[in-house]
Amino acid sequence: MREISSSSDGSPGASALVVCVATRATDTSNFFIRATMSVAETLAESERFGVEGRHREGAEQADAVLARAKITRAQQAHARELLALHRLRLGDFAASVQNGLLALEFLTVNGDLPRQSKLHCTLALAYHETALNEPALHHVLAALEAARACGSYSAEFWALSRSAMVHEVMGDPQRGVELGCKAFDLARSLDDPEIAFAASNNLGDTYLEVAKNQRLAGLDPVAALTAGLSHVREAVSLAQAQGHSFYESLARTNLVSLLIELGQFAEGREQVARATKLARDNGYRNVEINNDAQLAAIVRAEGNLDEATAMMDAQLEDPSSEGDLELLATLHRALFEMHKASGRFEPALQHYEKLHELTFQMTQQTAGLQARMLINTIEIEQARHEAARARFEAQMERIRADEFSTEAKTDPLTLLPNRRALDGALPVMIAQARDADEPLCAAMIDFDNFKLVNDTFGHGVGDQVLVAMSAMLREVTRETDLAVRMGGEEFLLVFADTRRDQAARACERLLASVRAYPWSSLGVDLTCTVSVGISQMQPGESTAHWLARADSALYASKRGGRDRVSTDPL
Repeated sequence: MREISSSSDGSPGASALVVCVATRATDTSNFFIRATMSVAETLAESERFGVEGRHREGAEQADAVLARAKITRAQQAHARELLALHRLRLGDFAASVQNGLLALEFLTVNGDLPRQSKLHCTLALAYHETALNEPALHHVLAALEAARACGSYSAEFWALSRSAMVHEVMGDPQRGVELGCKAFDLARSLDDPEIAFAASNNLGDTYLEVAKNQRLAGLDPVAALTAGLSHVREAVSLAQAQGHSFYESLARTNLVSLLIELGQFAEGREQVARATKLARDNGYRNVEINNDAQLAAIVRAEGNLDEATAMMDAQLEDPSSEGDLELLATLHRALFEMHKASGRFEPALQHYEKLHELTFQMTQQTAGLQARMLINTIEIEQARHEAARARFEAQMERIRADEFSTEAKTDPLTLLPNRRALDGALPVMIAQARDADEPLCAAMIDFDNFKLVNDTFGHGVGDQVLVAMSAMLREVTRETDLAVRMGGEEFLLVFADTRRDQAARACERLLASVRAYPWSSLGVDLTCTVSVGISQMQPGESTAHWLARADSALYASKRGGRDRVSTDPL
């Protein structure tokens, strides 16, 4: 019987035993107090209920958070994380997995490694309880990876402990012992009483399973049983030191199982009595029923078949045993074997038939639960893939929209911004210049006699001339400036934080570059020049008037003989 501590999952419990703890009645005043609690307070109370083992109340609080109209994704994930644990403890493994996987998605995106490791452990337990060992193994490995990545030794302990359990049930008990020993060694370095107890108790339980497998294989199990006995005795002492009656009852139950295997029946009876008293005094009804079954097993092992038969018959008639298919199957199997050994074949056959019926029911129950859990897992994975695909498609749409916008505002030949881009960018530059009280200059640029270039050398060469011009424009502009192809052979430069004389010097450099360019490489005897007109924007001047002055200055350059820079006098 394994212990599940609050350090790992949020509450005490048992992996193979759901312990029902009596909950306090909730009066009307408490109901209204909880109704007015904040989301954070409700989540905190749900978490506290988990520590106290009050999982039904804890689940109700977590469900209440999810039912609220406005909660954040983090709060939703926290509620589902708590529900994964509460539903696990209540035996609703399908709901545990569903909520756990949904919470895990958020924690993974958020990069919260300690909580990821903890949640992986919860999911591993849920899958383990339904014999879905491969998913359980996947989650214990993920828990271990997350724990080591965040450097949490306590998280690593729980991951190792769960991994030992999963390997044990997968038919590799020796590997379970190795992992359990690693967890035990790690626990020694941690100052955590709960972890210390769990390490000893769980390792003792692992040795018990190893011994049972050895006995079935015809091997001597004494060494494994002796090692297990030592660890479980230590667990009993640790539980007593903590004053933790539930942990003590679990450890004593494991101790009885080891003593039965070792044939130490006198101490076994003594330990059963102590464990039963603890369970009865604290309301651990399921533990008490398990202790009754152990006592009957001791009586049987001592050879008192009639007494053991009477005890097990009484347990079958106990209403508390109803619904516990595993316990009922254990009782019917033992009764079948004892009646058969005593030569009472008719009752032996009856118990055998009942055992067969229970085995079939458990198989059906497990198969149905496994199917629901796998369907939930697949549906969540499918929803995750669909969400990822939707995000990808939305991203592609944004990229296509950006590309379309860029293409619409870019001249396809020179790859300079076009008039549409100017309409969007120029008002921003003007506003920035006015706010910073900085000068802004416009330079209208036009090729001289460009029609002759097209007529003489062809439009292909003309296009190459324009592309070469765009490269020269980029050389005389900064990132804060703007170079635009207005259409045909006409360009516009807008110089940010630039006075008229500074713009003129930049344009003179441009003209020198145009003159020096090896145009003959594009066409024999080809030469090109440009004319420029500059104007500086005046306070309160309209954009249209400012650019018109630059255009007038350009025509002044044309009239003055071309291949020159003219500035508007205003």
